[in-house]
Amino acid sequence: MENKSYNWVSQSGLGTVDDMEVVDALELDPNVAYTKEINKAALQAAHKRSYQGYIDQGMDKKQAREHSNKDHQDTLNQIHNAEKLSGKKFI
Repeated sequence: MENKSYNWVSQSGLGTVDDMEVVDALELDPNVAYTKEINKAALQAAHKRSYQGYIDQGMDKKQAREHSNKDHQDTLNQIHNAEKLSGKKFI
C-alpha cells in the first residue's frame, strides 16, 4: 500500500512532494510523515531554521526574529491561500 502524503504542497496540488522528502529536508521526526502532523512540524522546523540562518548571516537576535517571523507569516499566508483554493485544511 502506498503512503498518502499530507504535506500541504502535495495536498493542494501545487506539486508532487512525498512526506519523506519534507522529513529529510527539515530533519523532522520520521513519525510525522504520512500524518496530518507533518505541516505543523515542518512550519516549526522551518521557522527555527530561518531564525538560525539570519543569525548565521550576522543579524542580531531581534532582527533575526523579525525576519524569521515574517518568513513564517508569509508561509502561513501561502498555506491559507492554498486551503481556500483547494477547500481542504492543511494546518
